[in-house]
Amino acid sequence: MRCFLPIPVWESKPGQEDHRMVTIGRIPRLVNSFFRPQQRFFSKPAWPHFRGLVMAMAVGLEHTVGRLNALLRGHTHRTNDGEFLWRSRWNESEVLRAIALQQFSRLYRKGEPLYFVIDDTQTLKRAKKMEAVGKLYHHAEKRYATGHTILKACLYYRGITIPWGSWLYVKREHAAGLDVPFATLTELAARAIESLPLPPHFPVTVLFDSYYLCANVARAVENKGWHYIGVAKSNRRLTIEGRSHRLNRYAGNVVRRCGKWMNITGLRRTHSYRVAERIGTMKKLGEVKVVFSRRRGDHSILALVTNDLQRARQRVVGDYLRRWSIELLIKDEKQHLGLGAYRVLRYRAVVRHLHLVDCAYACLTHVGLEAQRAQGDRKNKTVLRLPPIQQLKADLRRAVWNEAVKEVAKVSHERTVIRRLEKLLAA
Repeated sequence: MRCFLPIPVWESKPGQEDHRMVTIGRIPRLVNSFFRPQQRFFSKPAWPHFRGLVMAMAVGLEHTVGRLNALLRGHTHRTNDGEFLWRSRWNESEVLRAIALQQFSRLYRKGEPLYFVIDDTQTLKRAKKMEAVGKLYHHAEKRYATGHTILKACLYYRGITIPWGSWLYVKREHAAGLDVPFATLTELAARAIESLPLPPHFPVTVLFDSYYLCANVARAVENKGWHYIGVAKSNRRLTIEGRSHRLNRYAGNVVRRCGKWMNITGLRRTHSYRVAERIGTMKKLGEVKVVFSRRRGDHSILALVTNDLQRARQRVVGDYLRRWSIELLIKDEKQHLGLGAYRVLRYRAVVRHLHLVDCAYACLTHVGLEAQRAQGDRKNKTVLRLPPIQQLKADLRRAVWNEAVKEVAKVSHERTVIRRLEKLLAA
């Protein structure tokens, strides 16, 4: 009697035959060491939901709850995944921070600087009943619409971006109805800084854009004993020896008269910048160093403000260029992990979806680090380079496929099937 086995099935959408997906059965051995330490945060019924949804996000092409559930072979109904996002008892922030600290400790090397990067992003939503949706000005499309504003924070260490947290901004008129304490974006950023459990003597530099250069954020950084670097708006004033200067008028003269050309390396490439510096005071910030920089070929001048008066000007510019890491993180999560693809109504479910996306990104980072480890010991390299996220997703899909084929071969008594599967694995 012939036996029919549940072999792995590739699913494709009409018209997109190249975008084929394999259903996920057993979790690949490649990521077992990533998931195992997190099991303590979940009850027995909730654990498969967390592990399954993170895996589906990491390998899938579409990221609504229904699509994610369809990738999980033998999983429960999609409504149970929705209930997991809304009702189950687990602390999403605690889980993500444990993952981040786990990856940081794995990469740790004494003396290497750590950067804590803060930024926000927007996602448009047409659903009128979705909680915490409000009117906003969408900067990318330059129009008013309805949607969510999300504060993101990440660690950047030795070339690796590690997600730290996602906070959903709730307007004052919505906060009371959701039983959520109202906080501005800058207050959320200050809380994000306070949540990083590293000692003051650890060399942490907090990076942010002009919106977060304010008293709330600066005070939170200084209370931790760390340093910050942020961009000043052109209308800010710098006081030097009792004389107040408006930056948009003052910067050009300083760079032209006192600037020096320096080659400075960013995330990937080295460019030439004309750099000058001044030390003075700014309202609500106190004594600061302002580094003016203009990239060769550009006309605009950036005024970088830091509370580290001893840091060399070329290092201030080079350190601030690391802020681009969070822009790449947001771009990758939106394009490949479904950061804005949620279709859940509840505020708690939205927040948990955002954290699951961060967990999926960390899972793919784990895959990249494991691949480097398999290729040889690279612990002595100062800056690590991981493949693009598309390649990491393809590597994880391949691991899922291999695990599924091995599972079928293990229970099959058909010799022809086993030989065919062995050839597929070898290929």
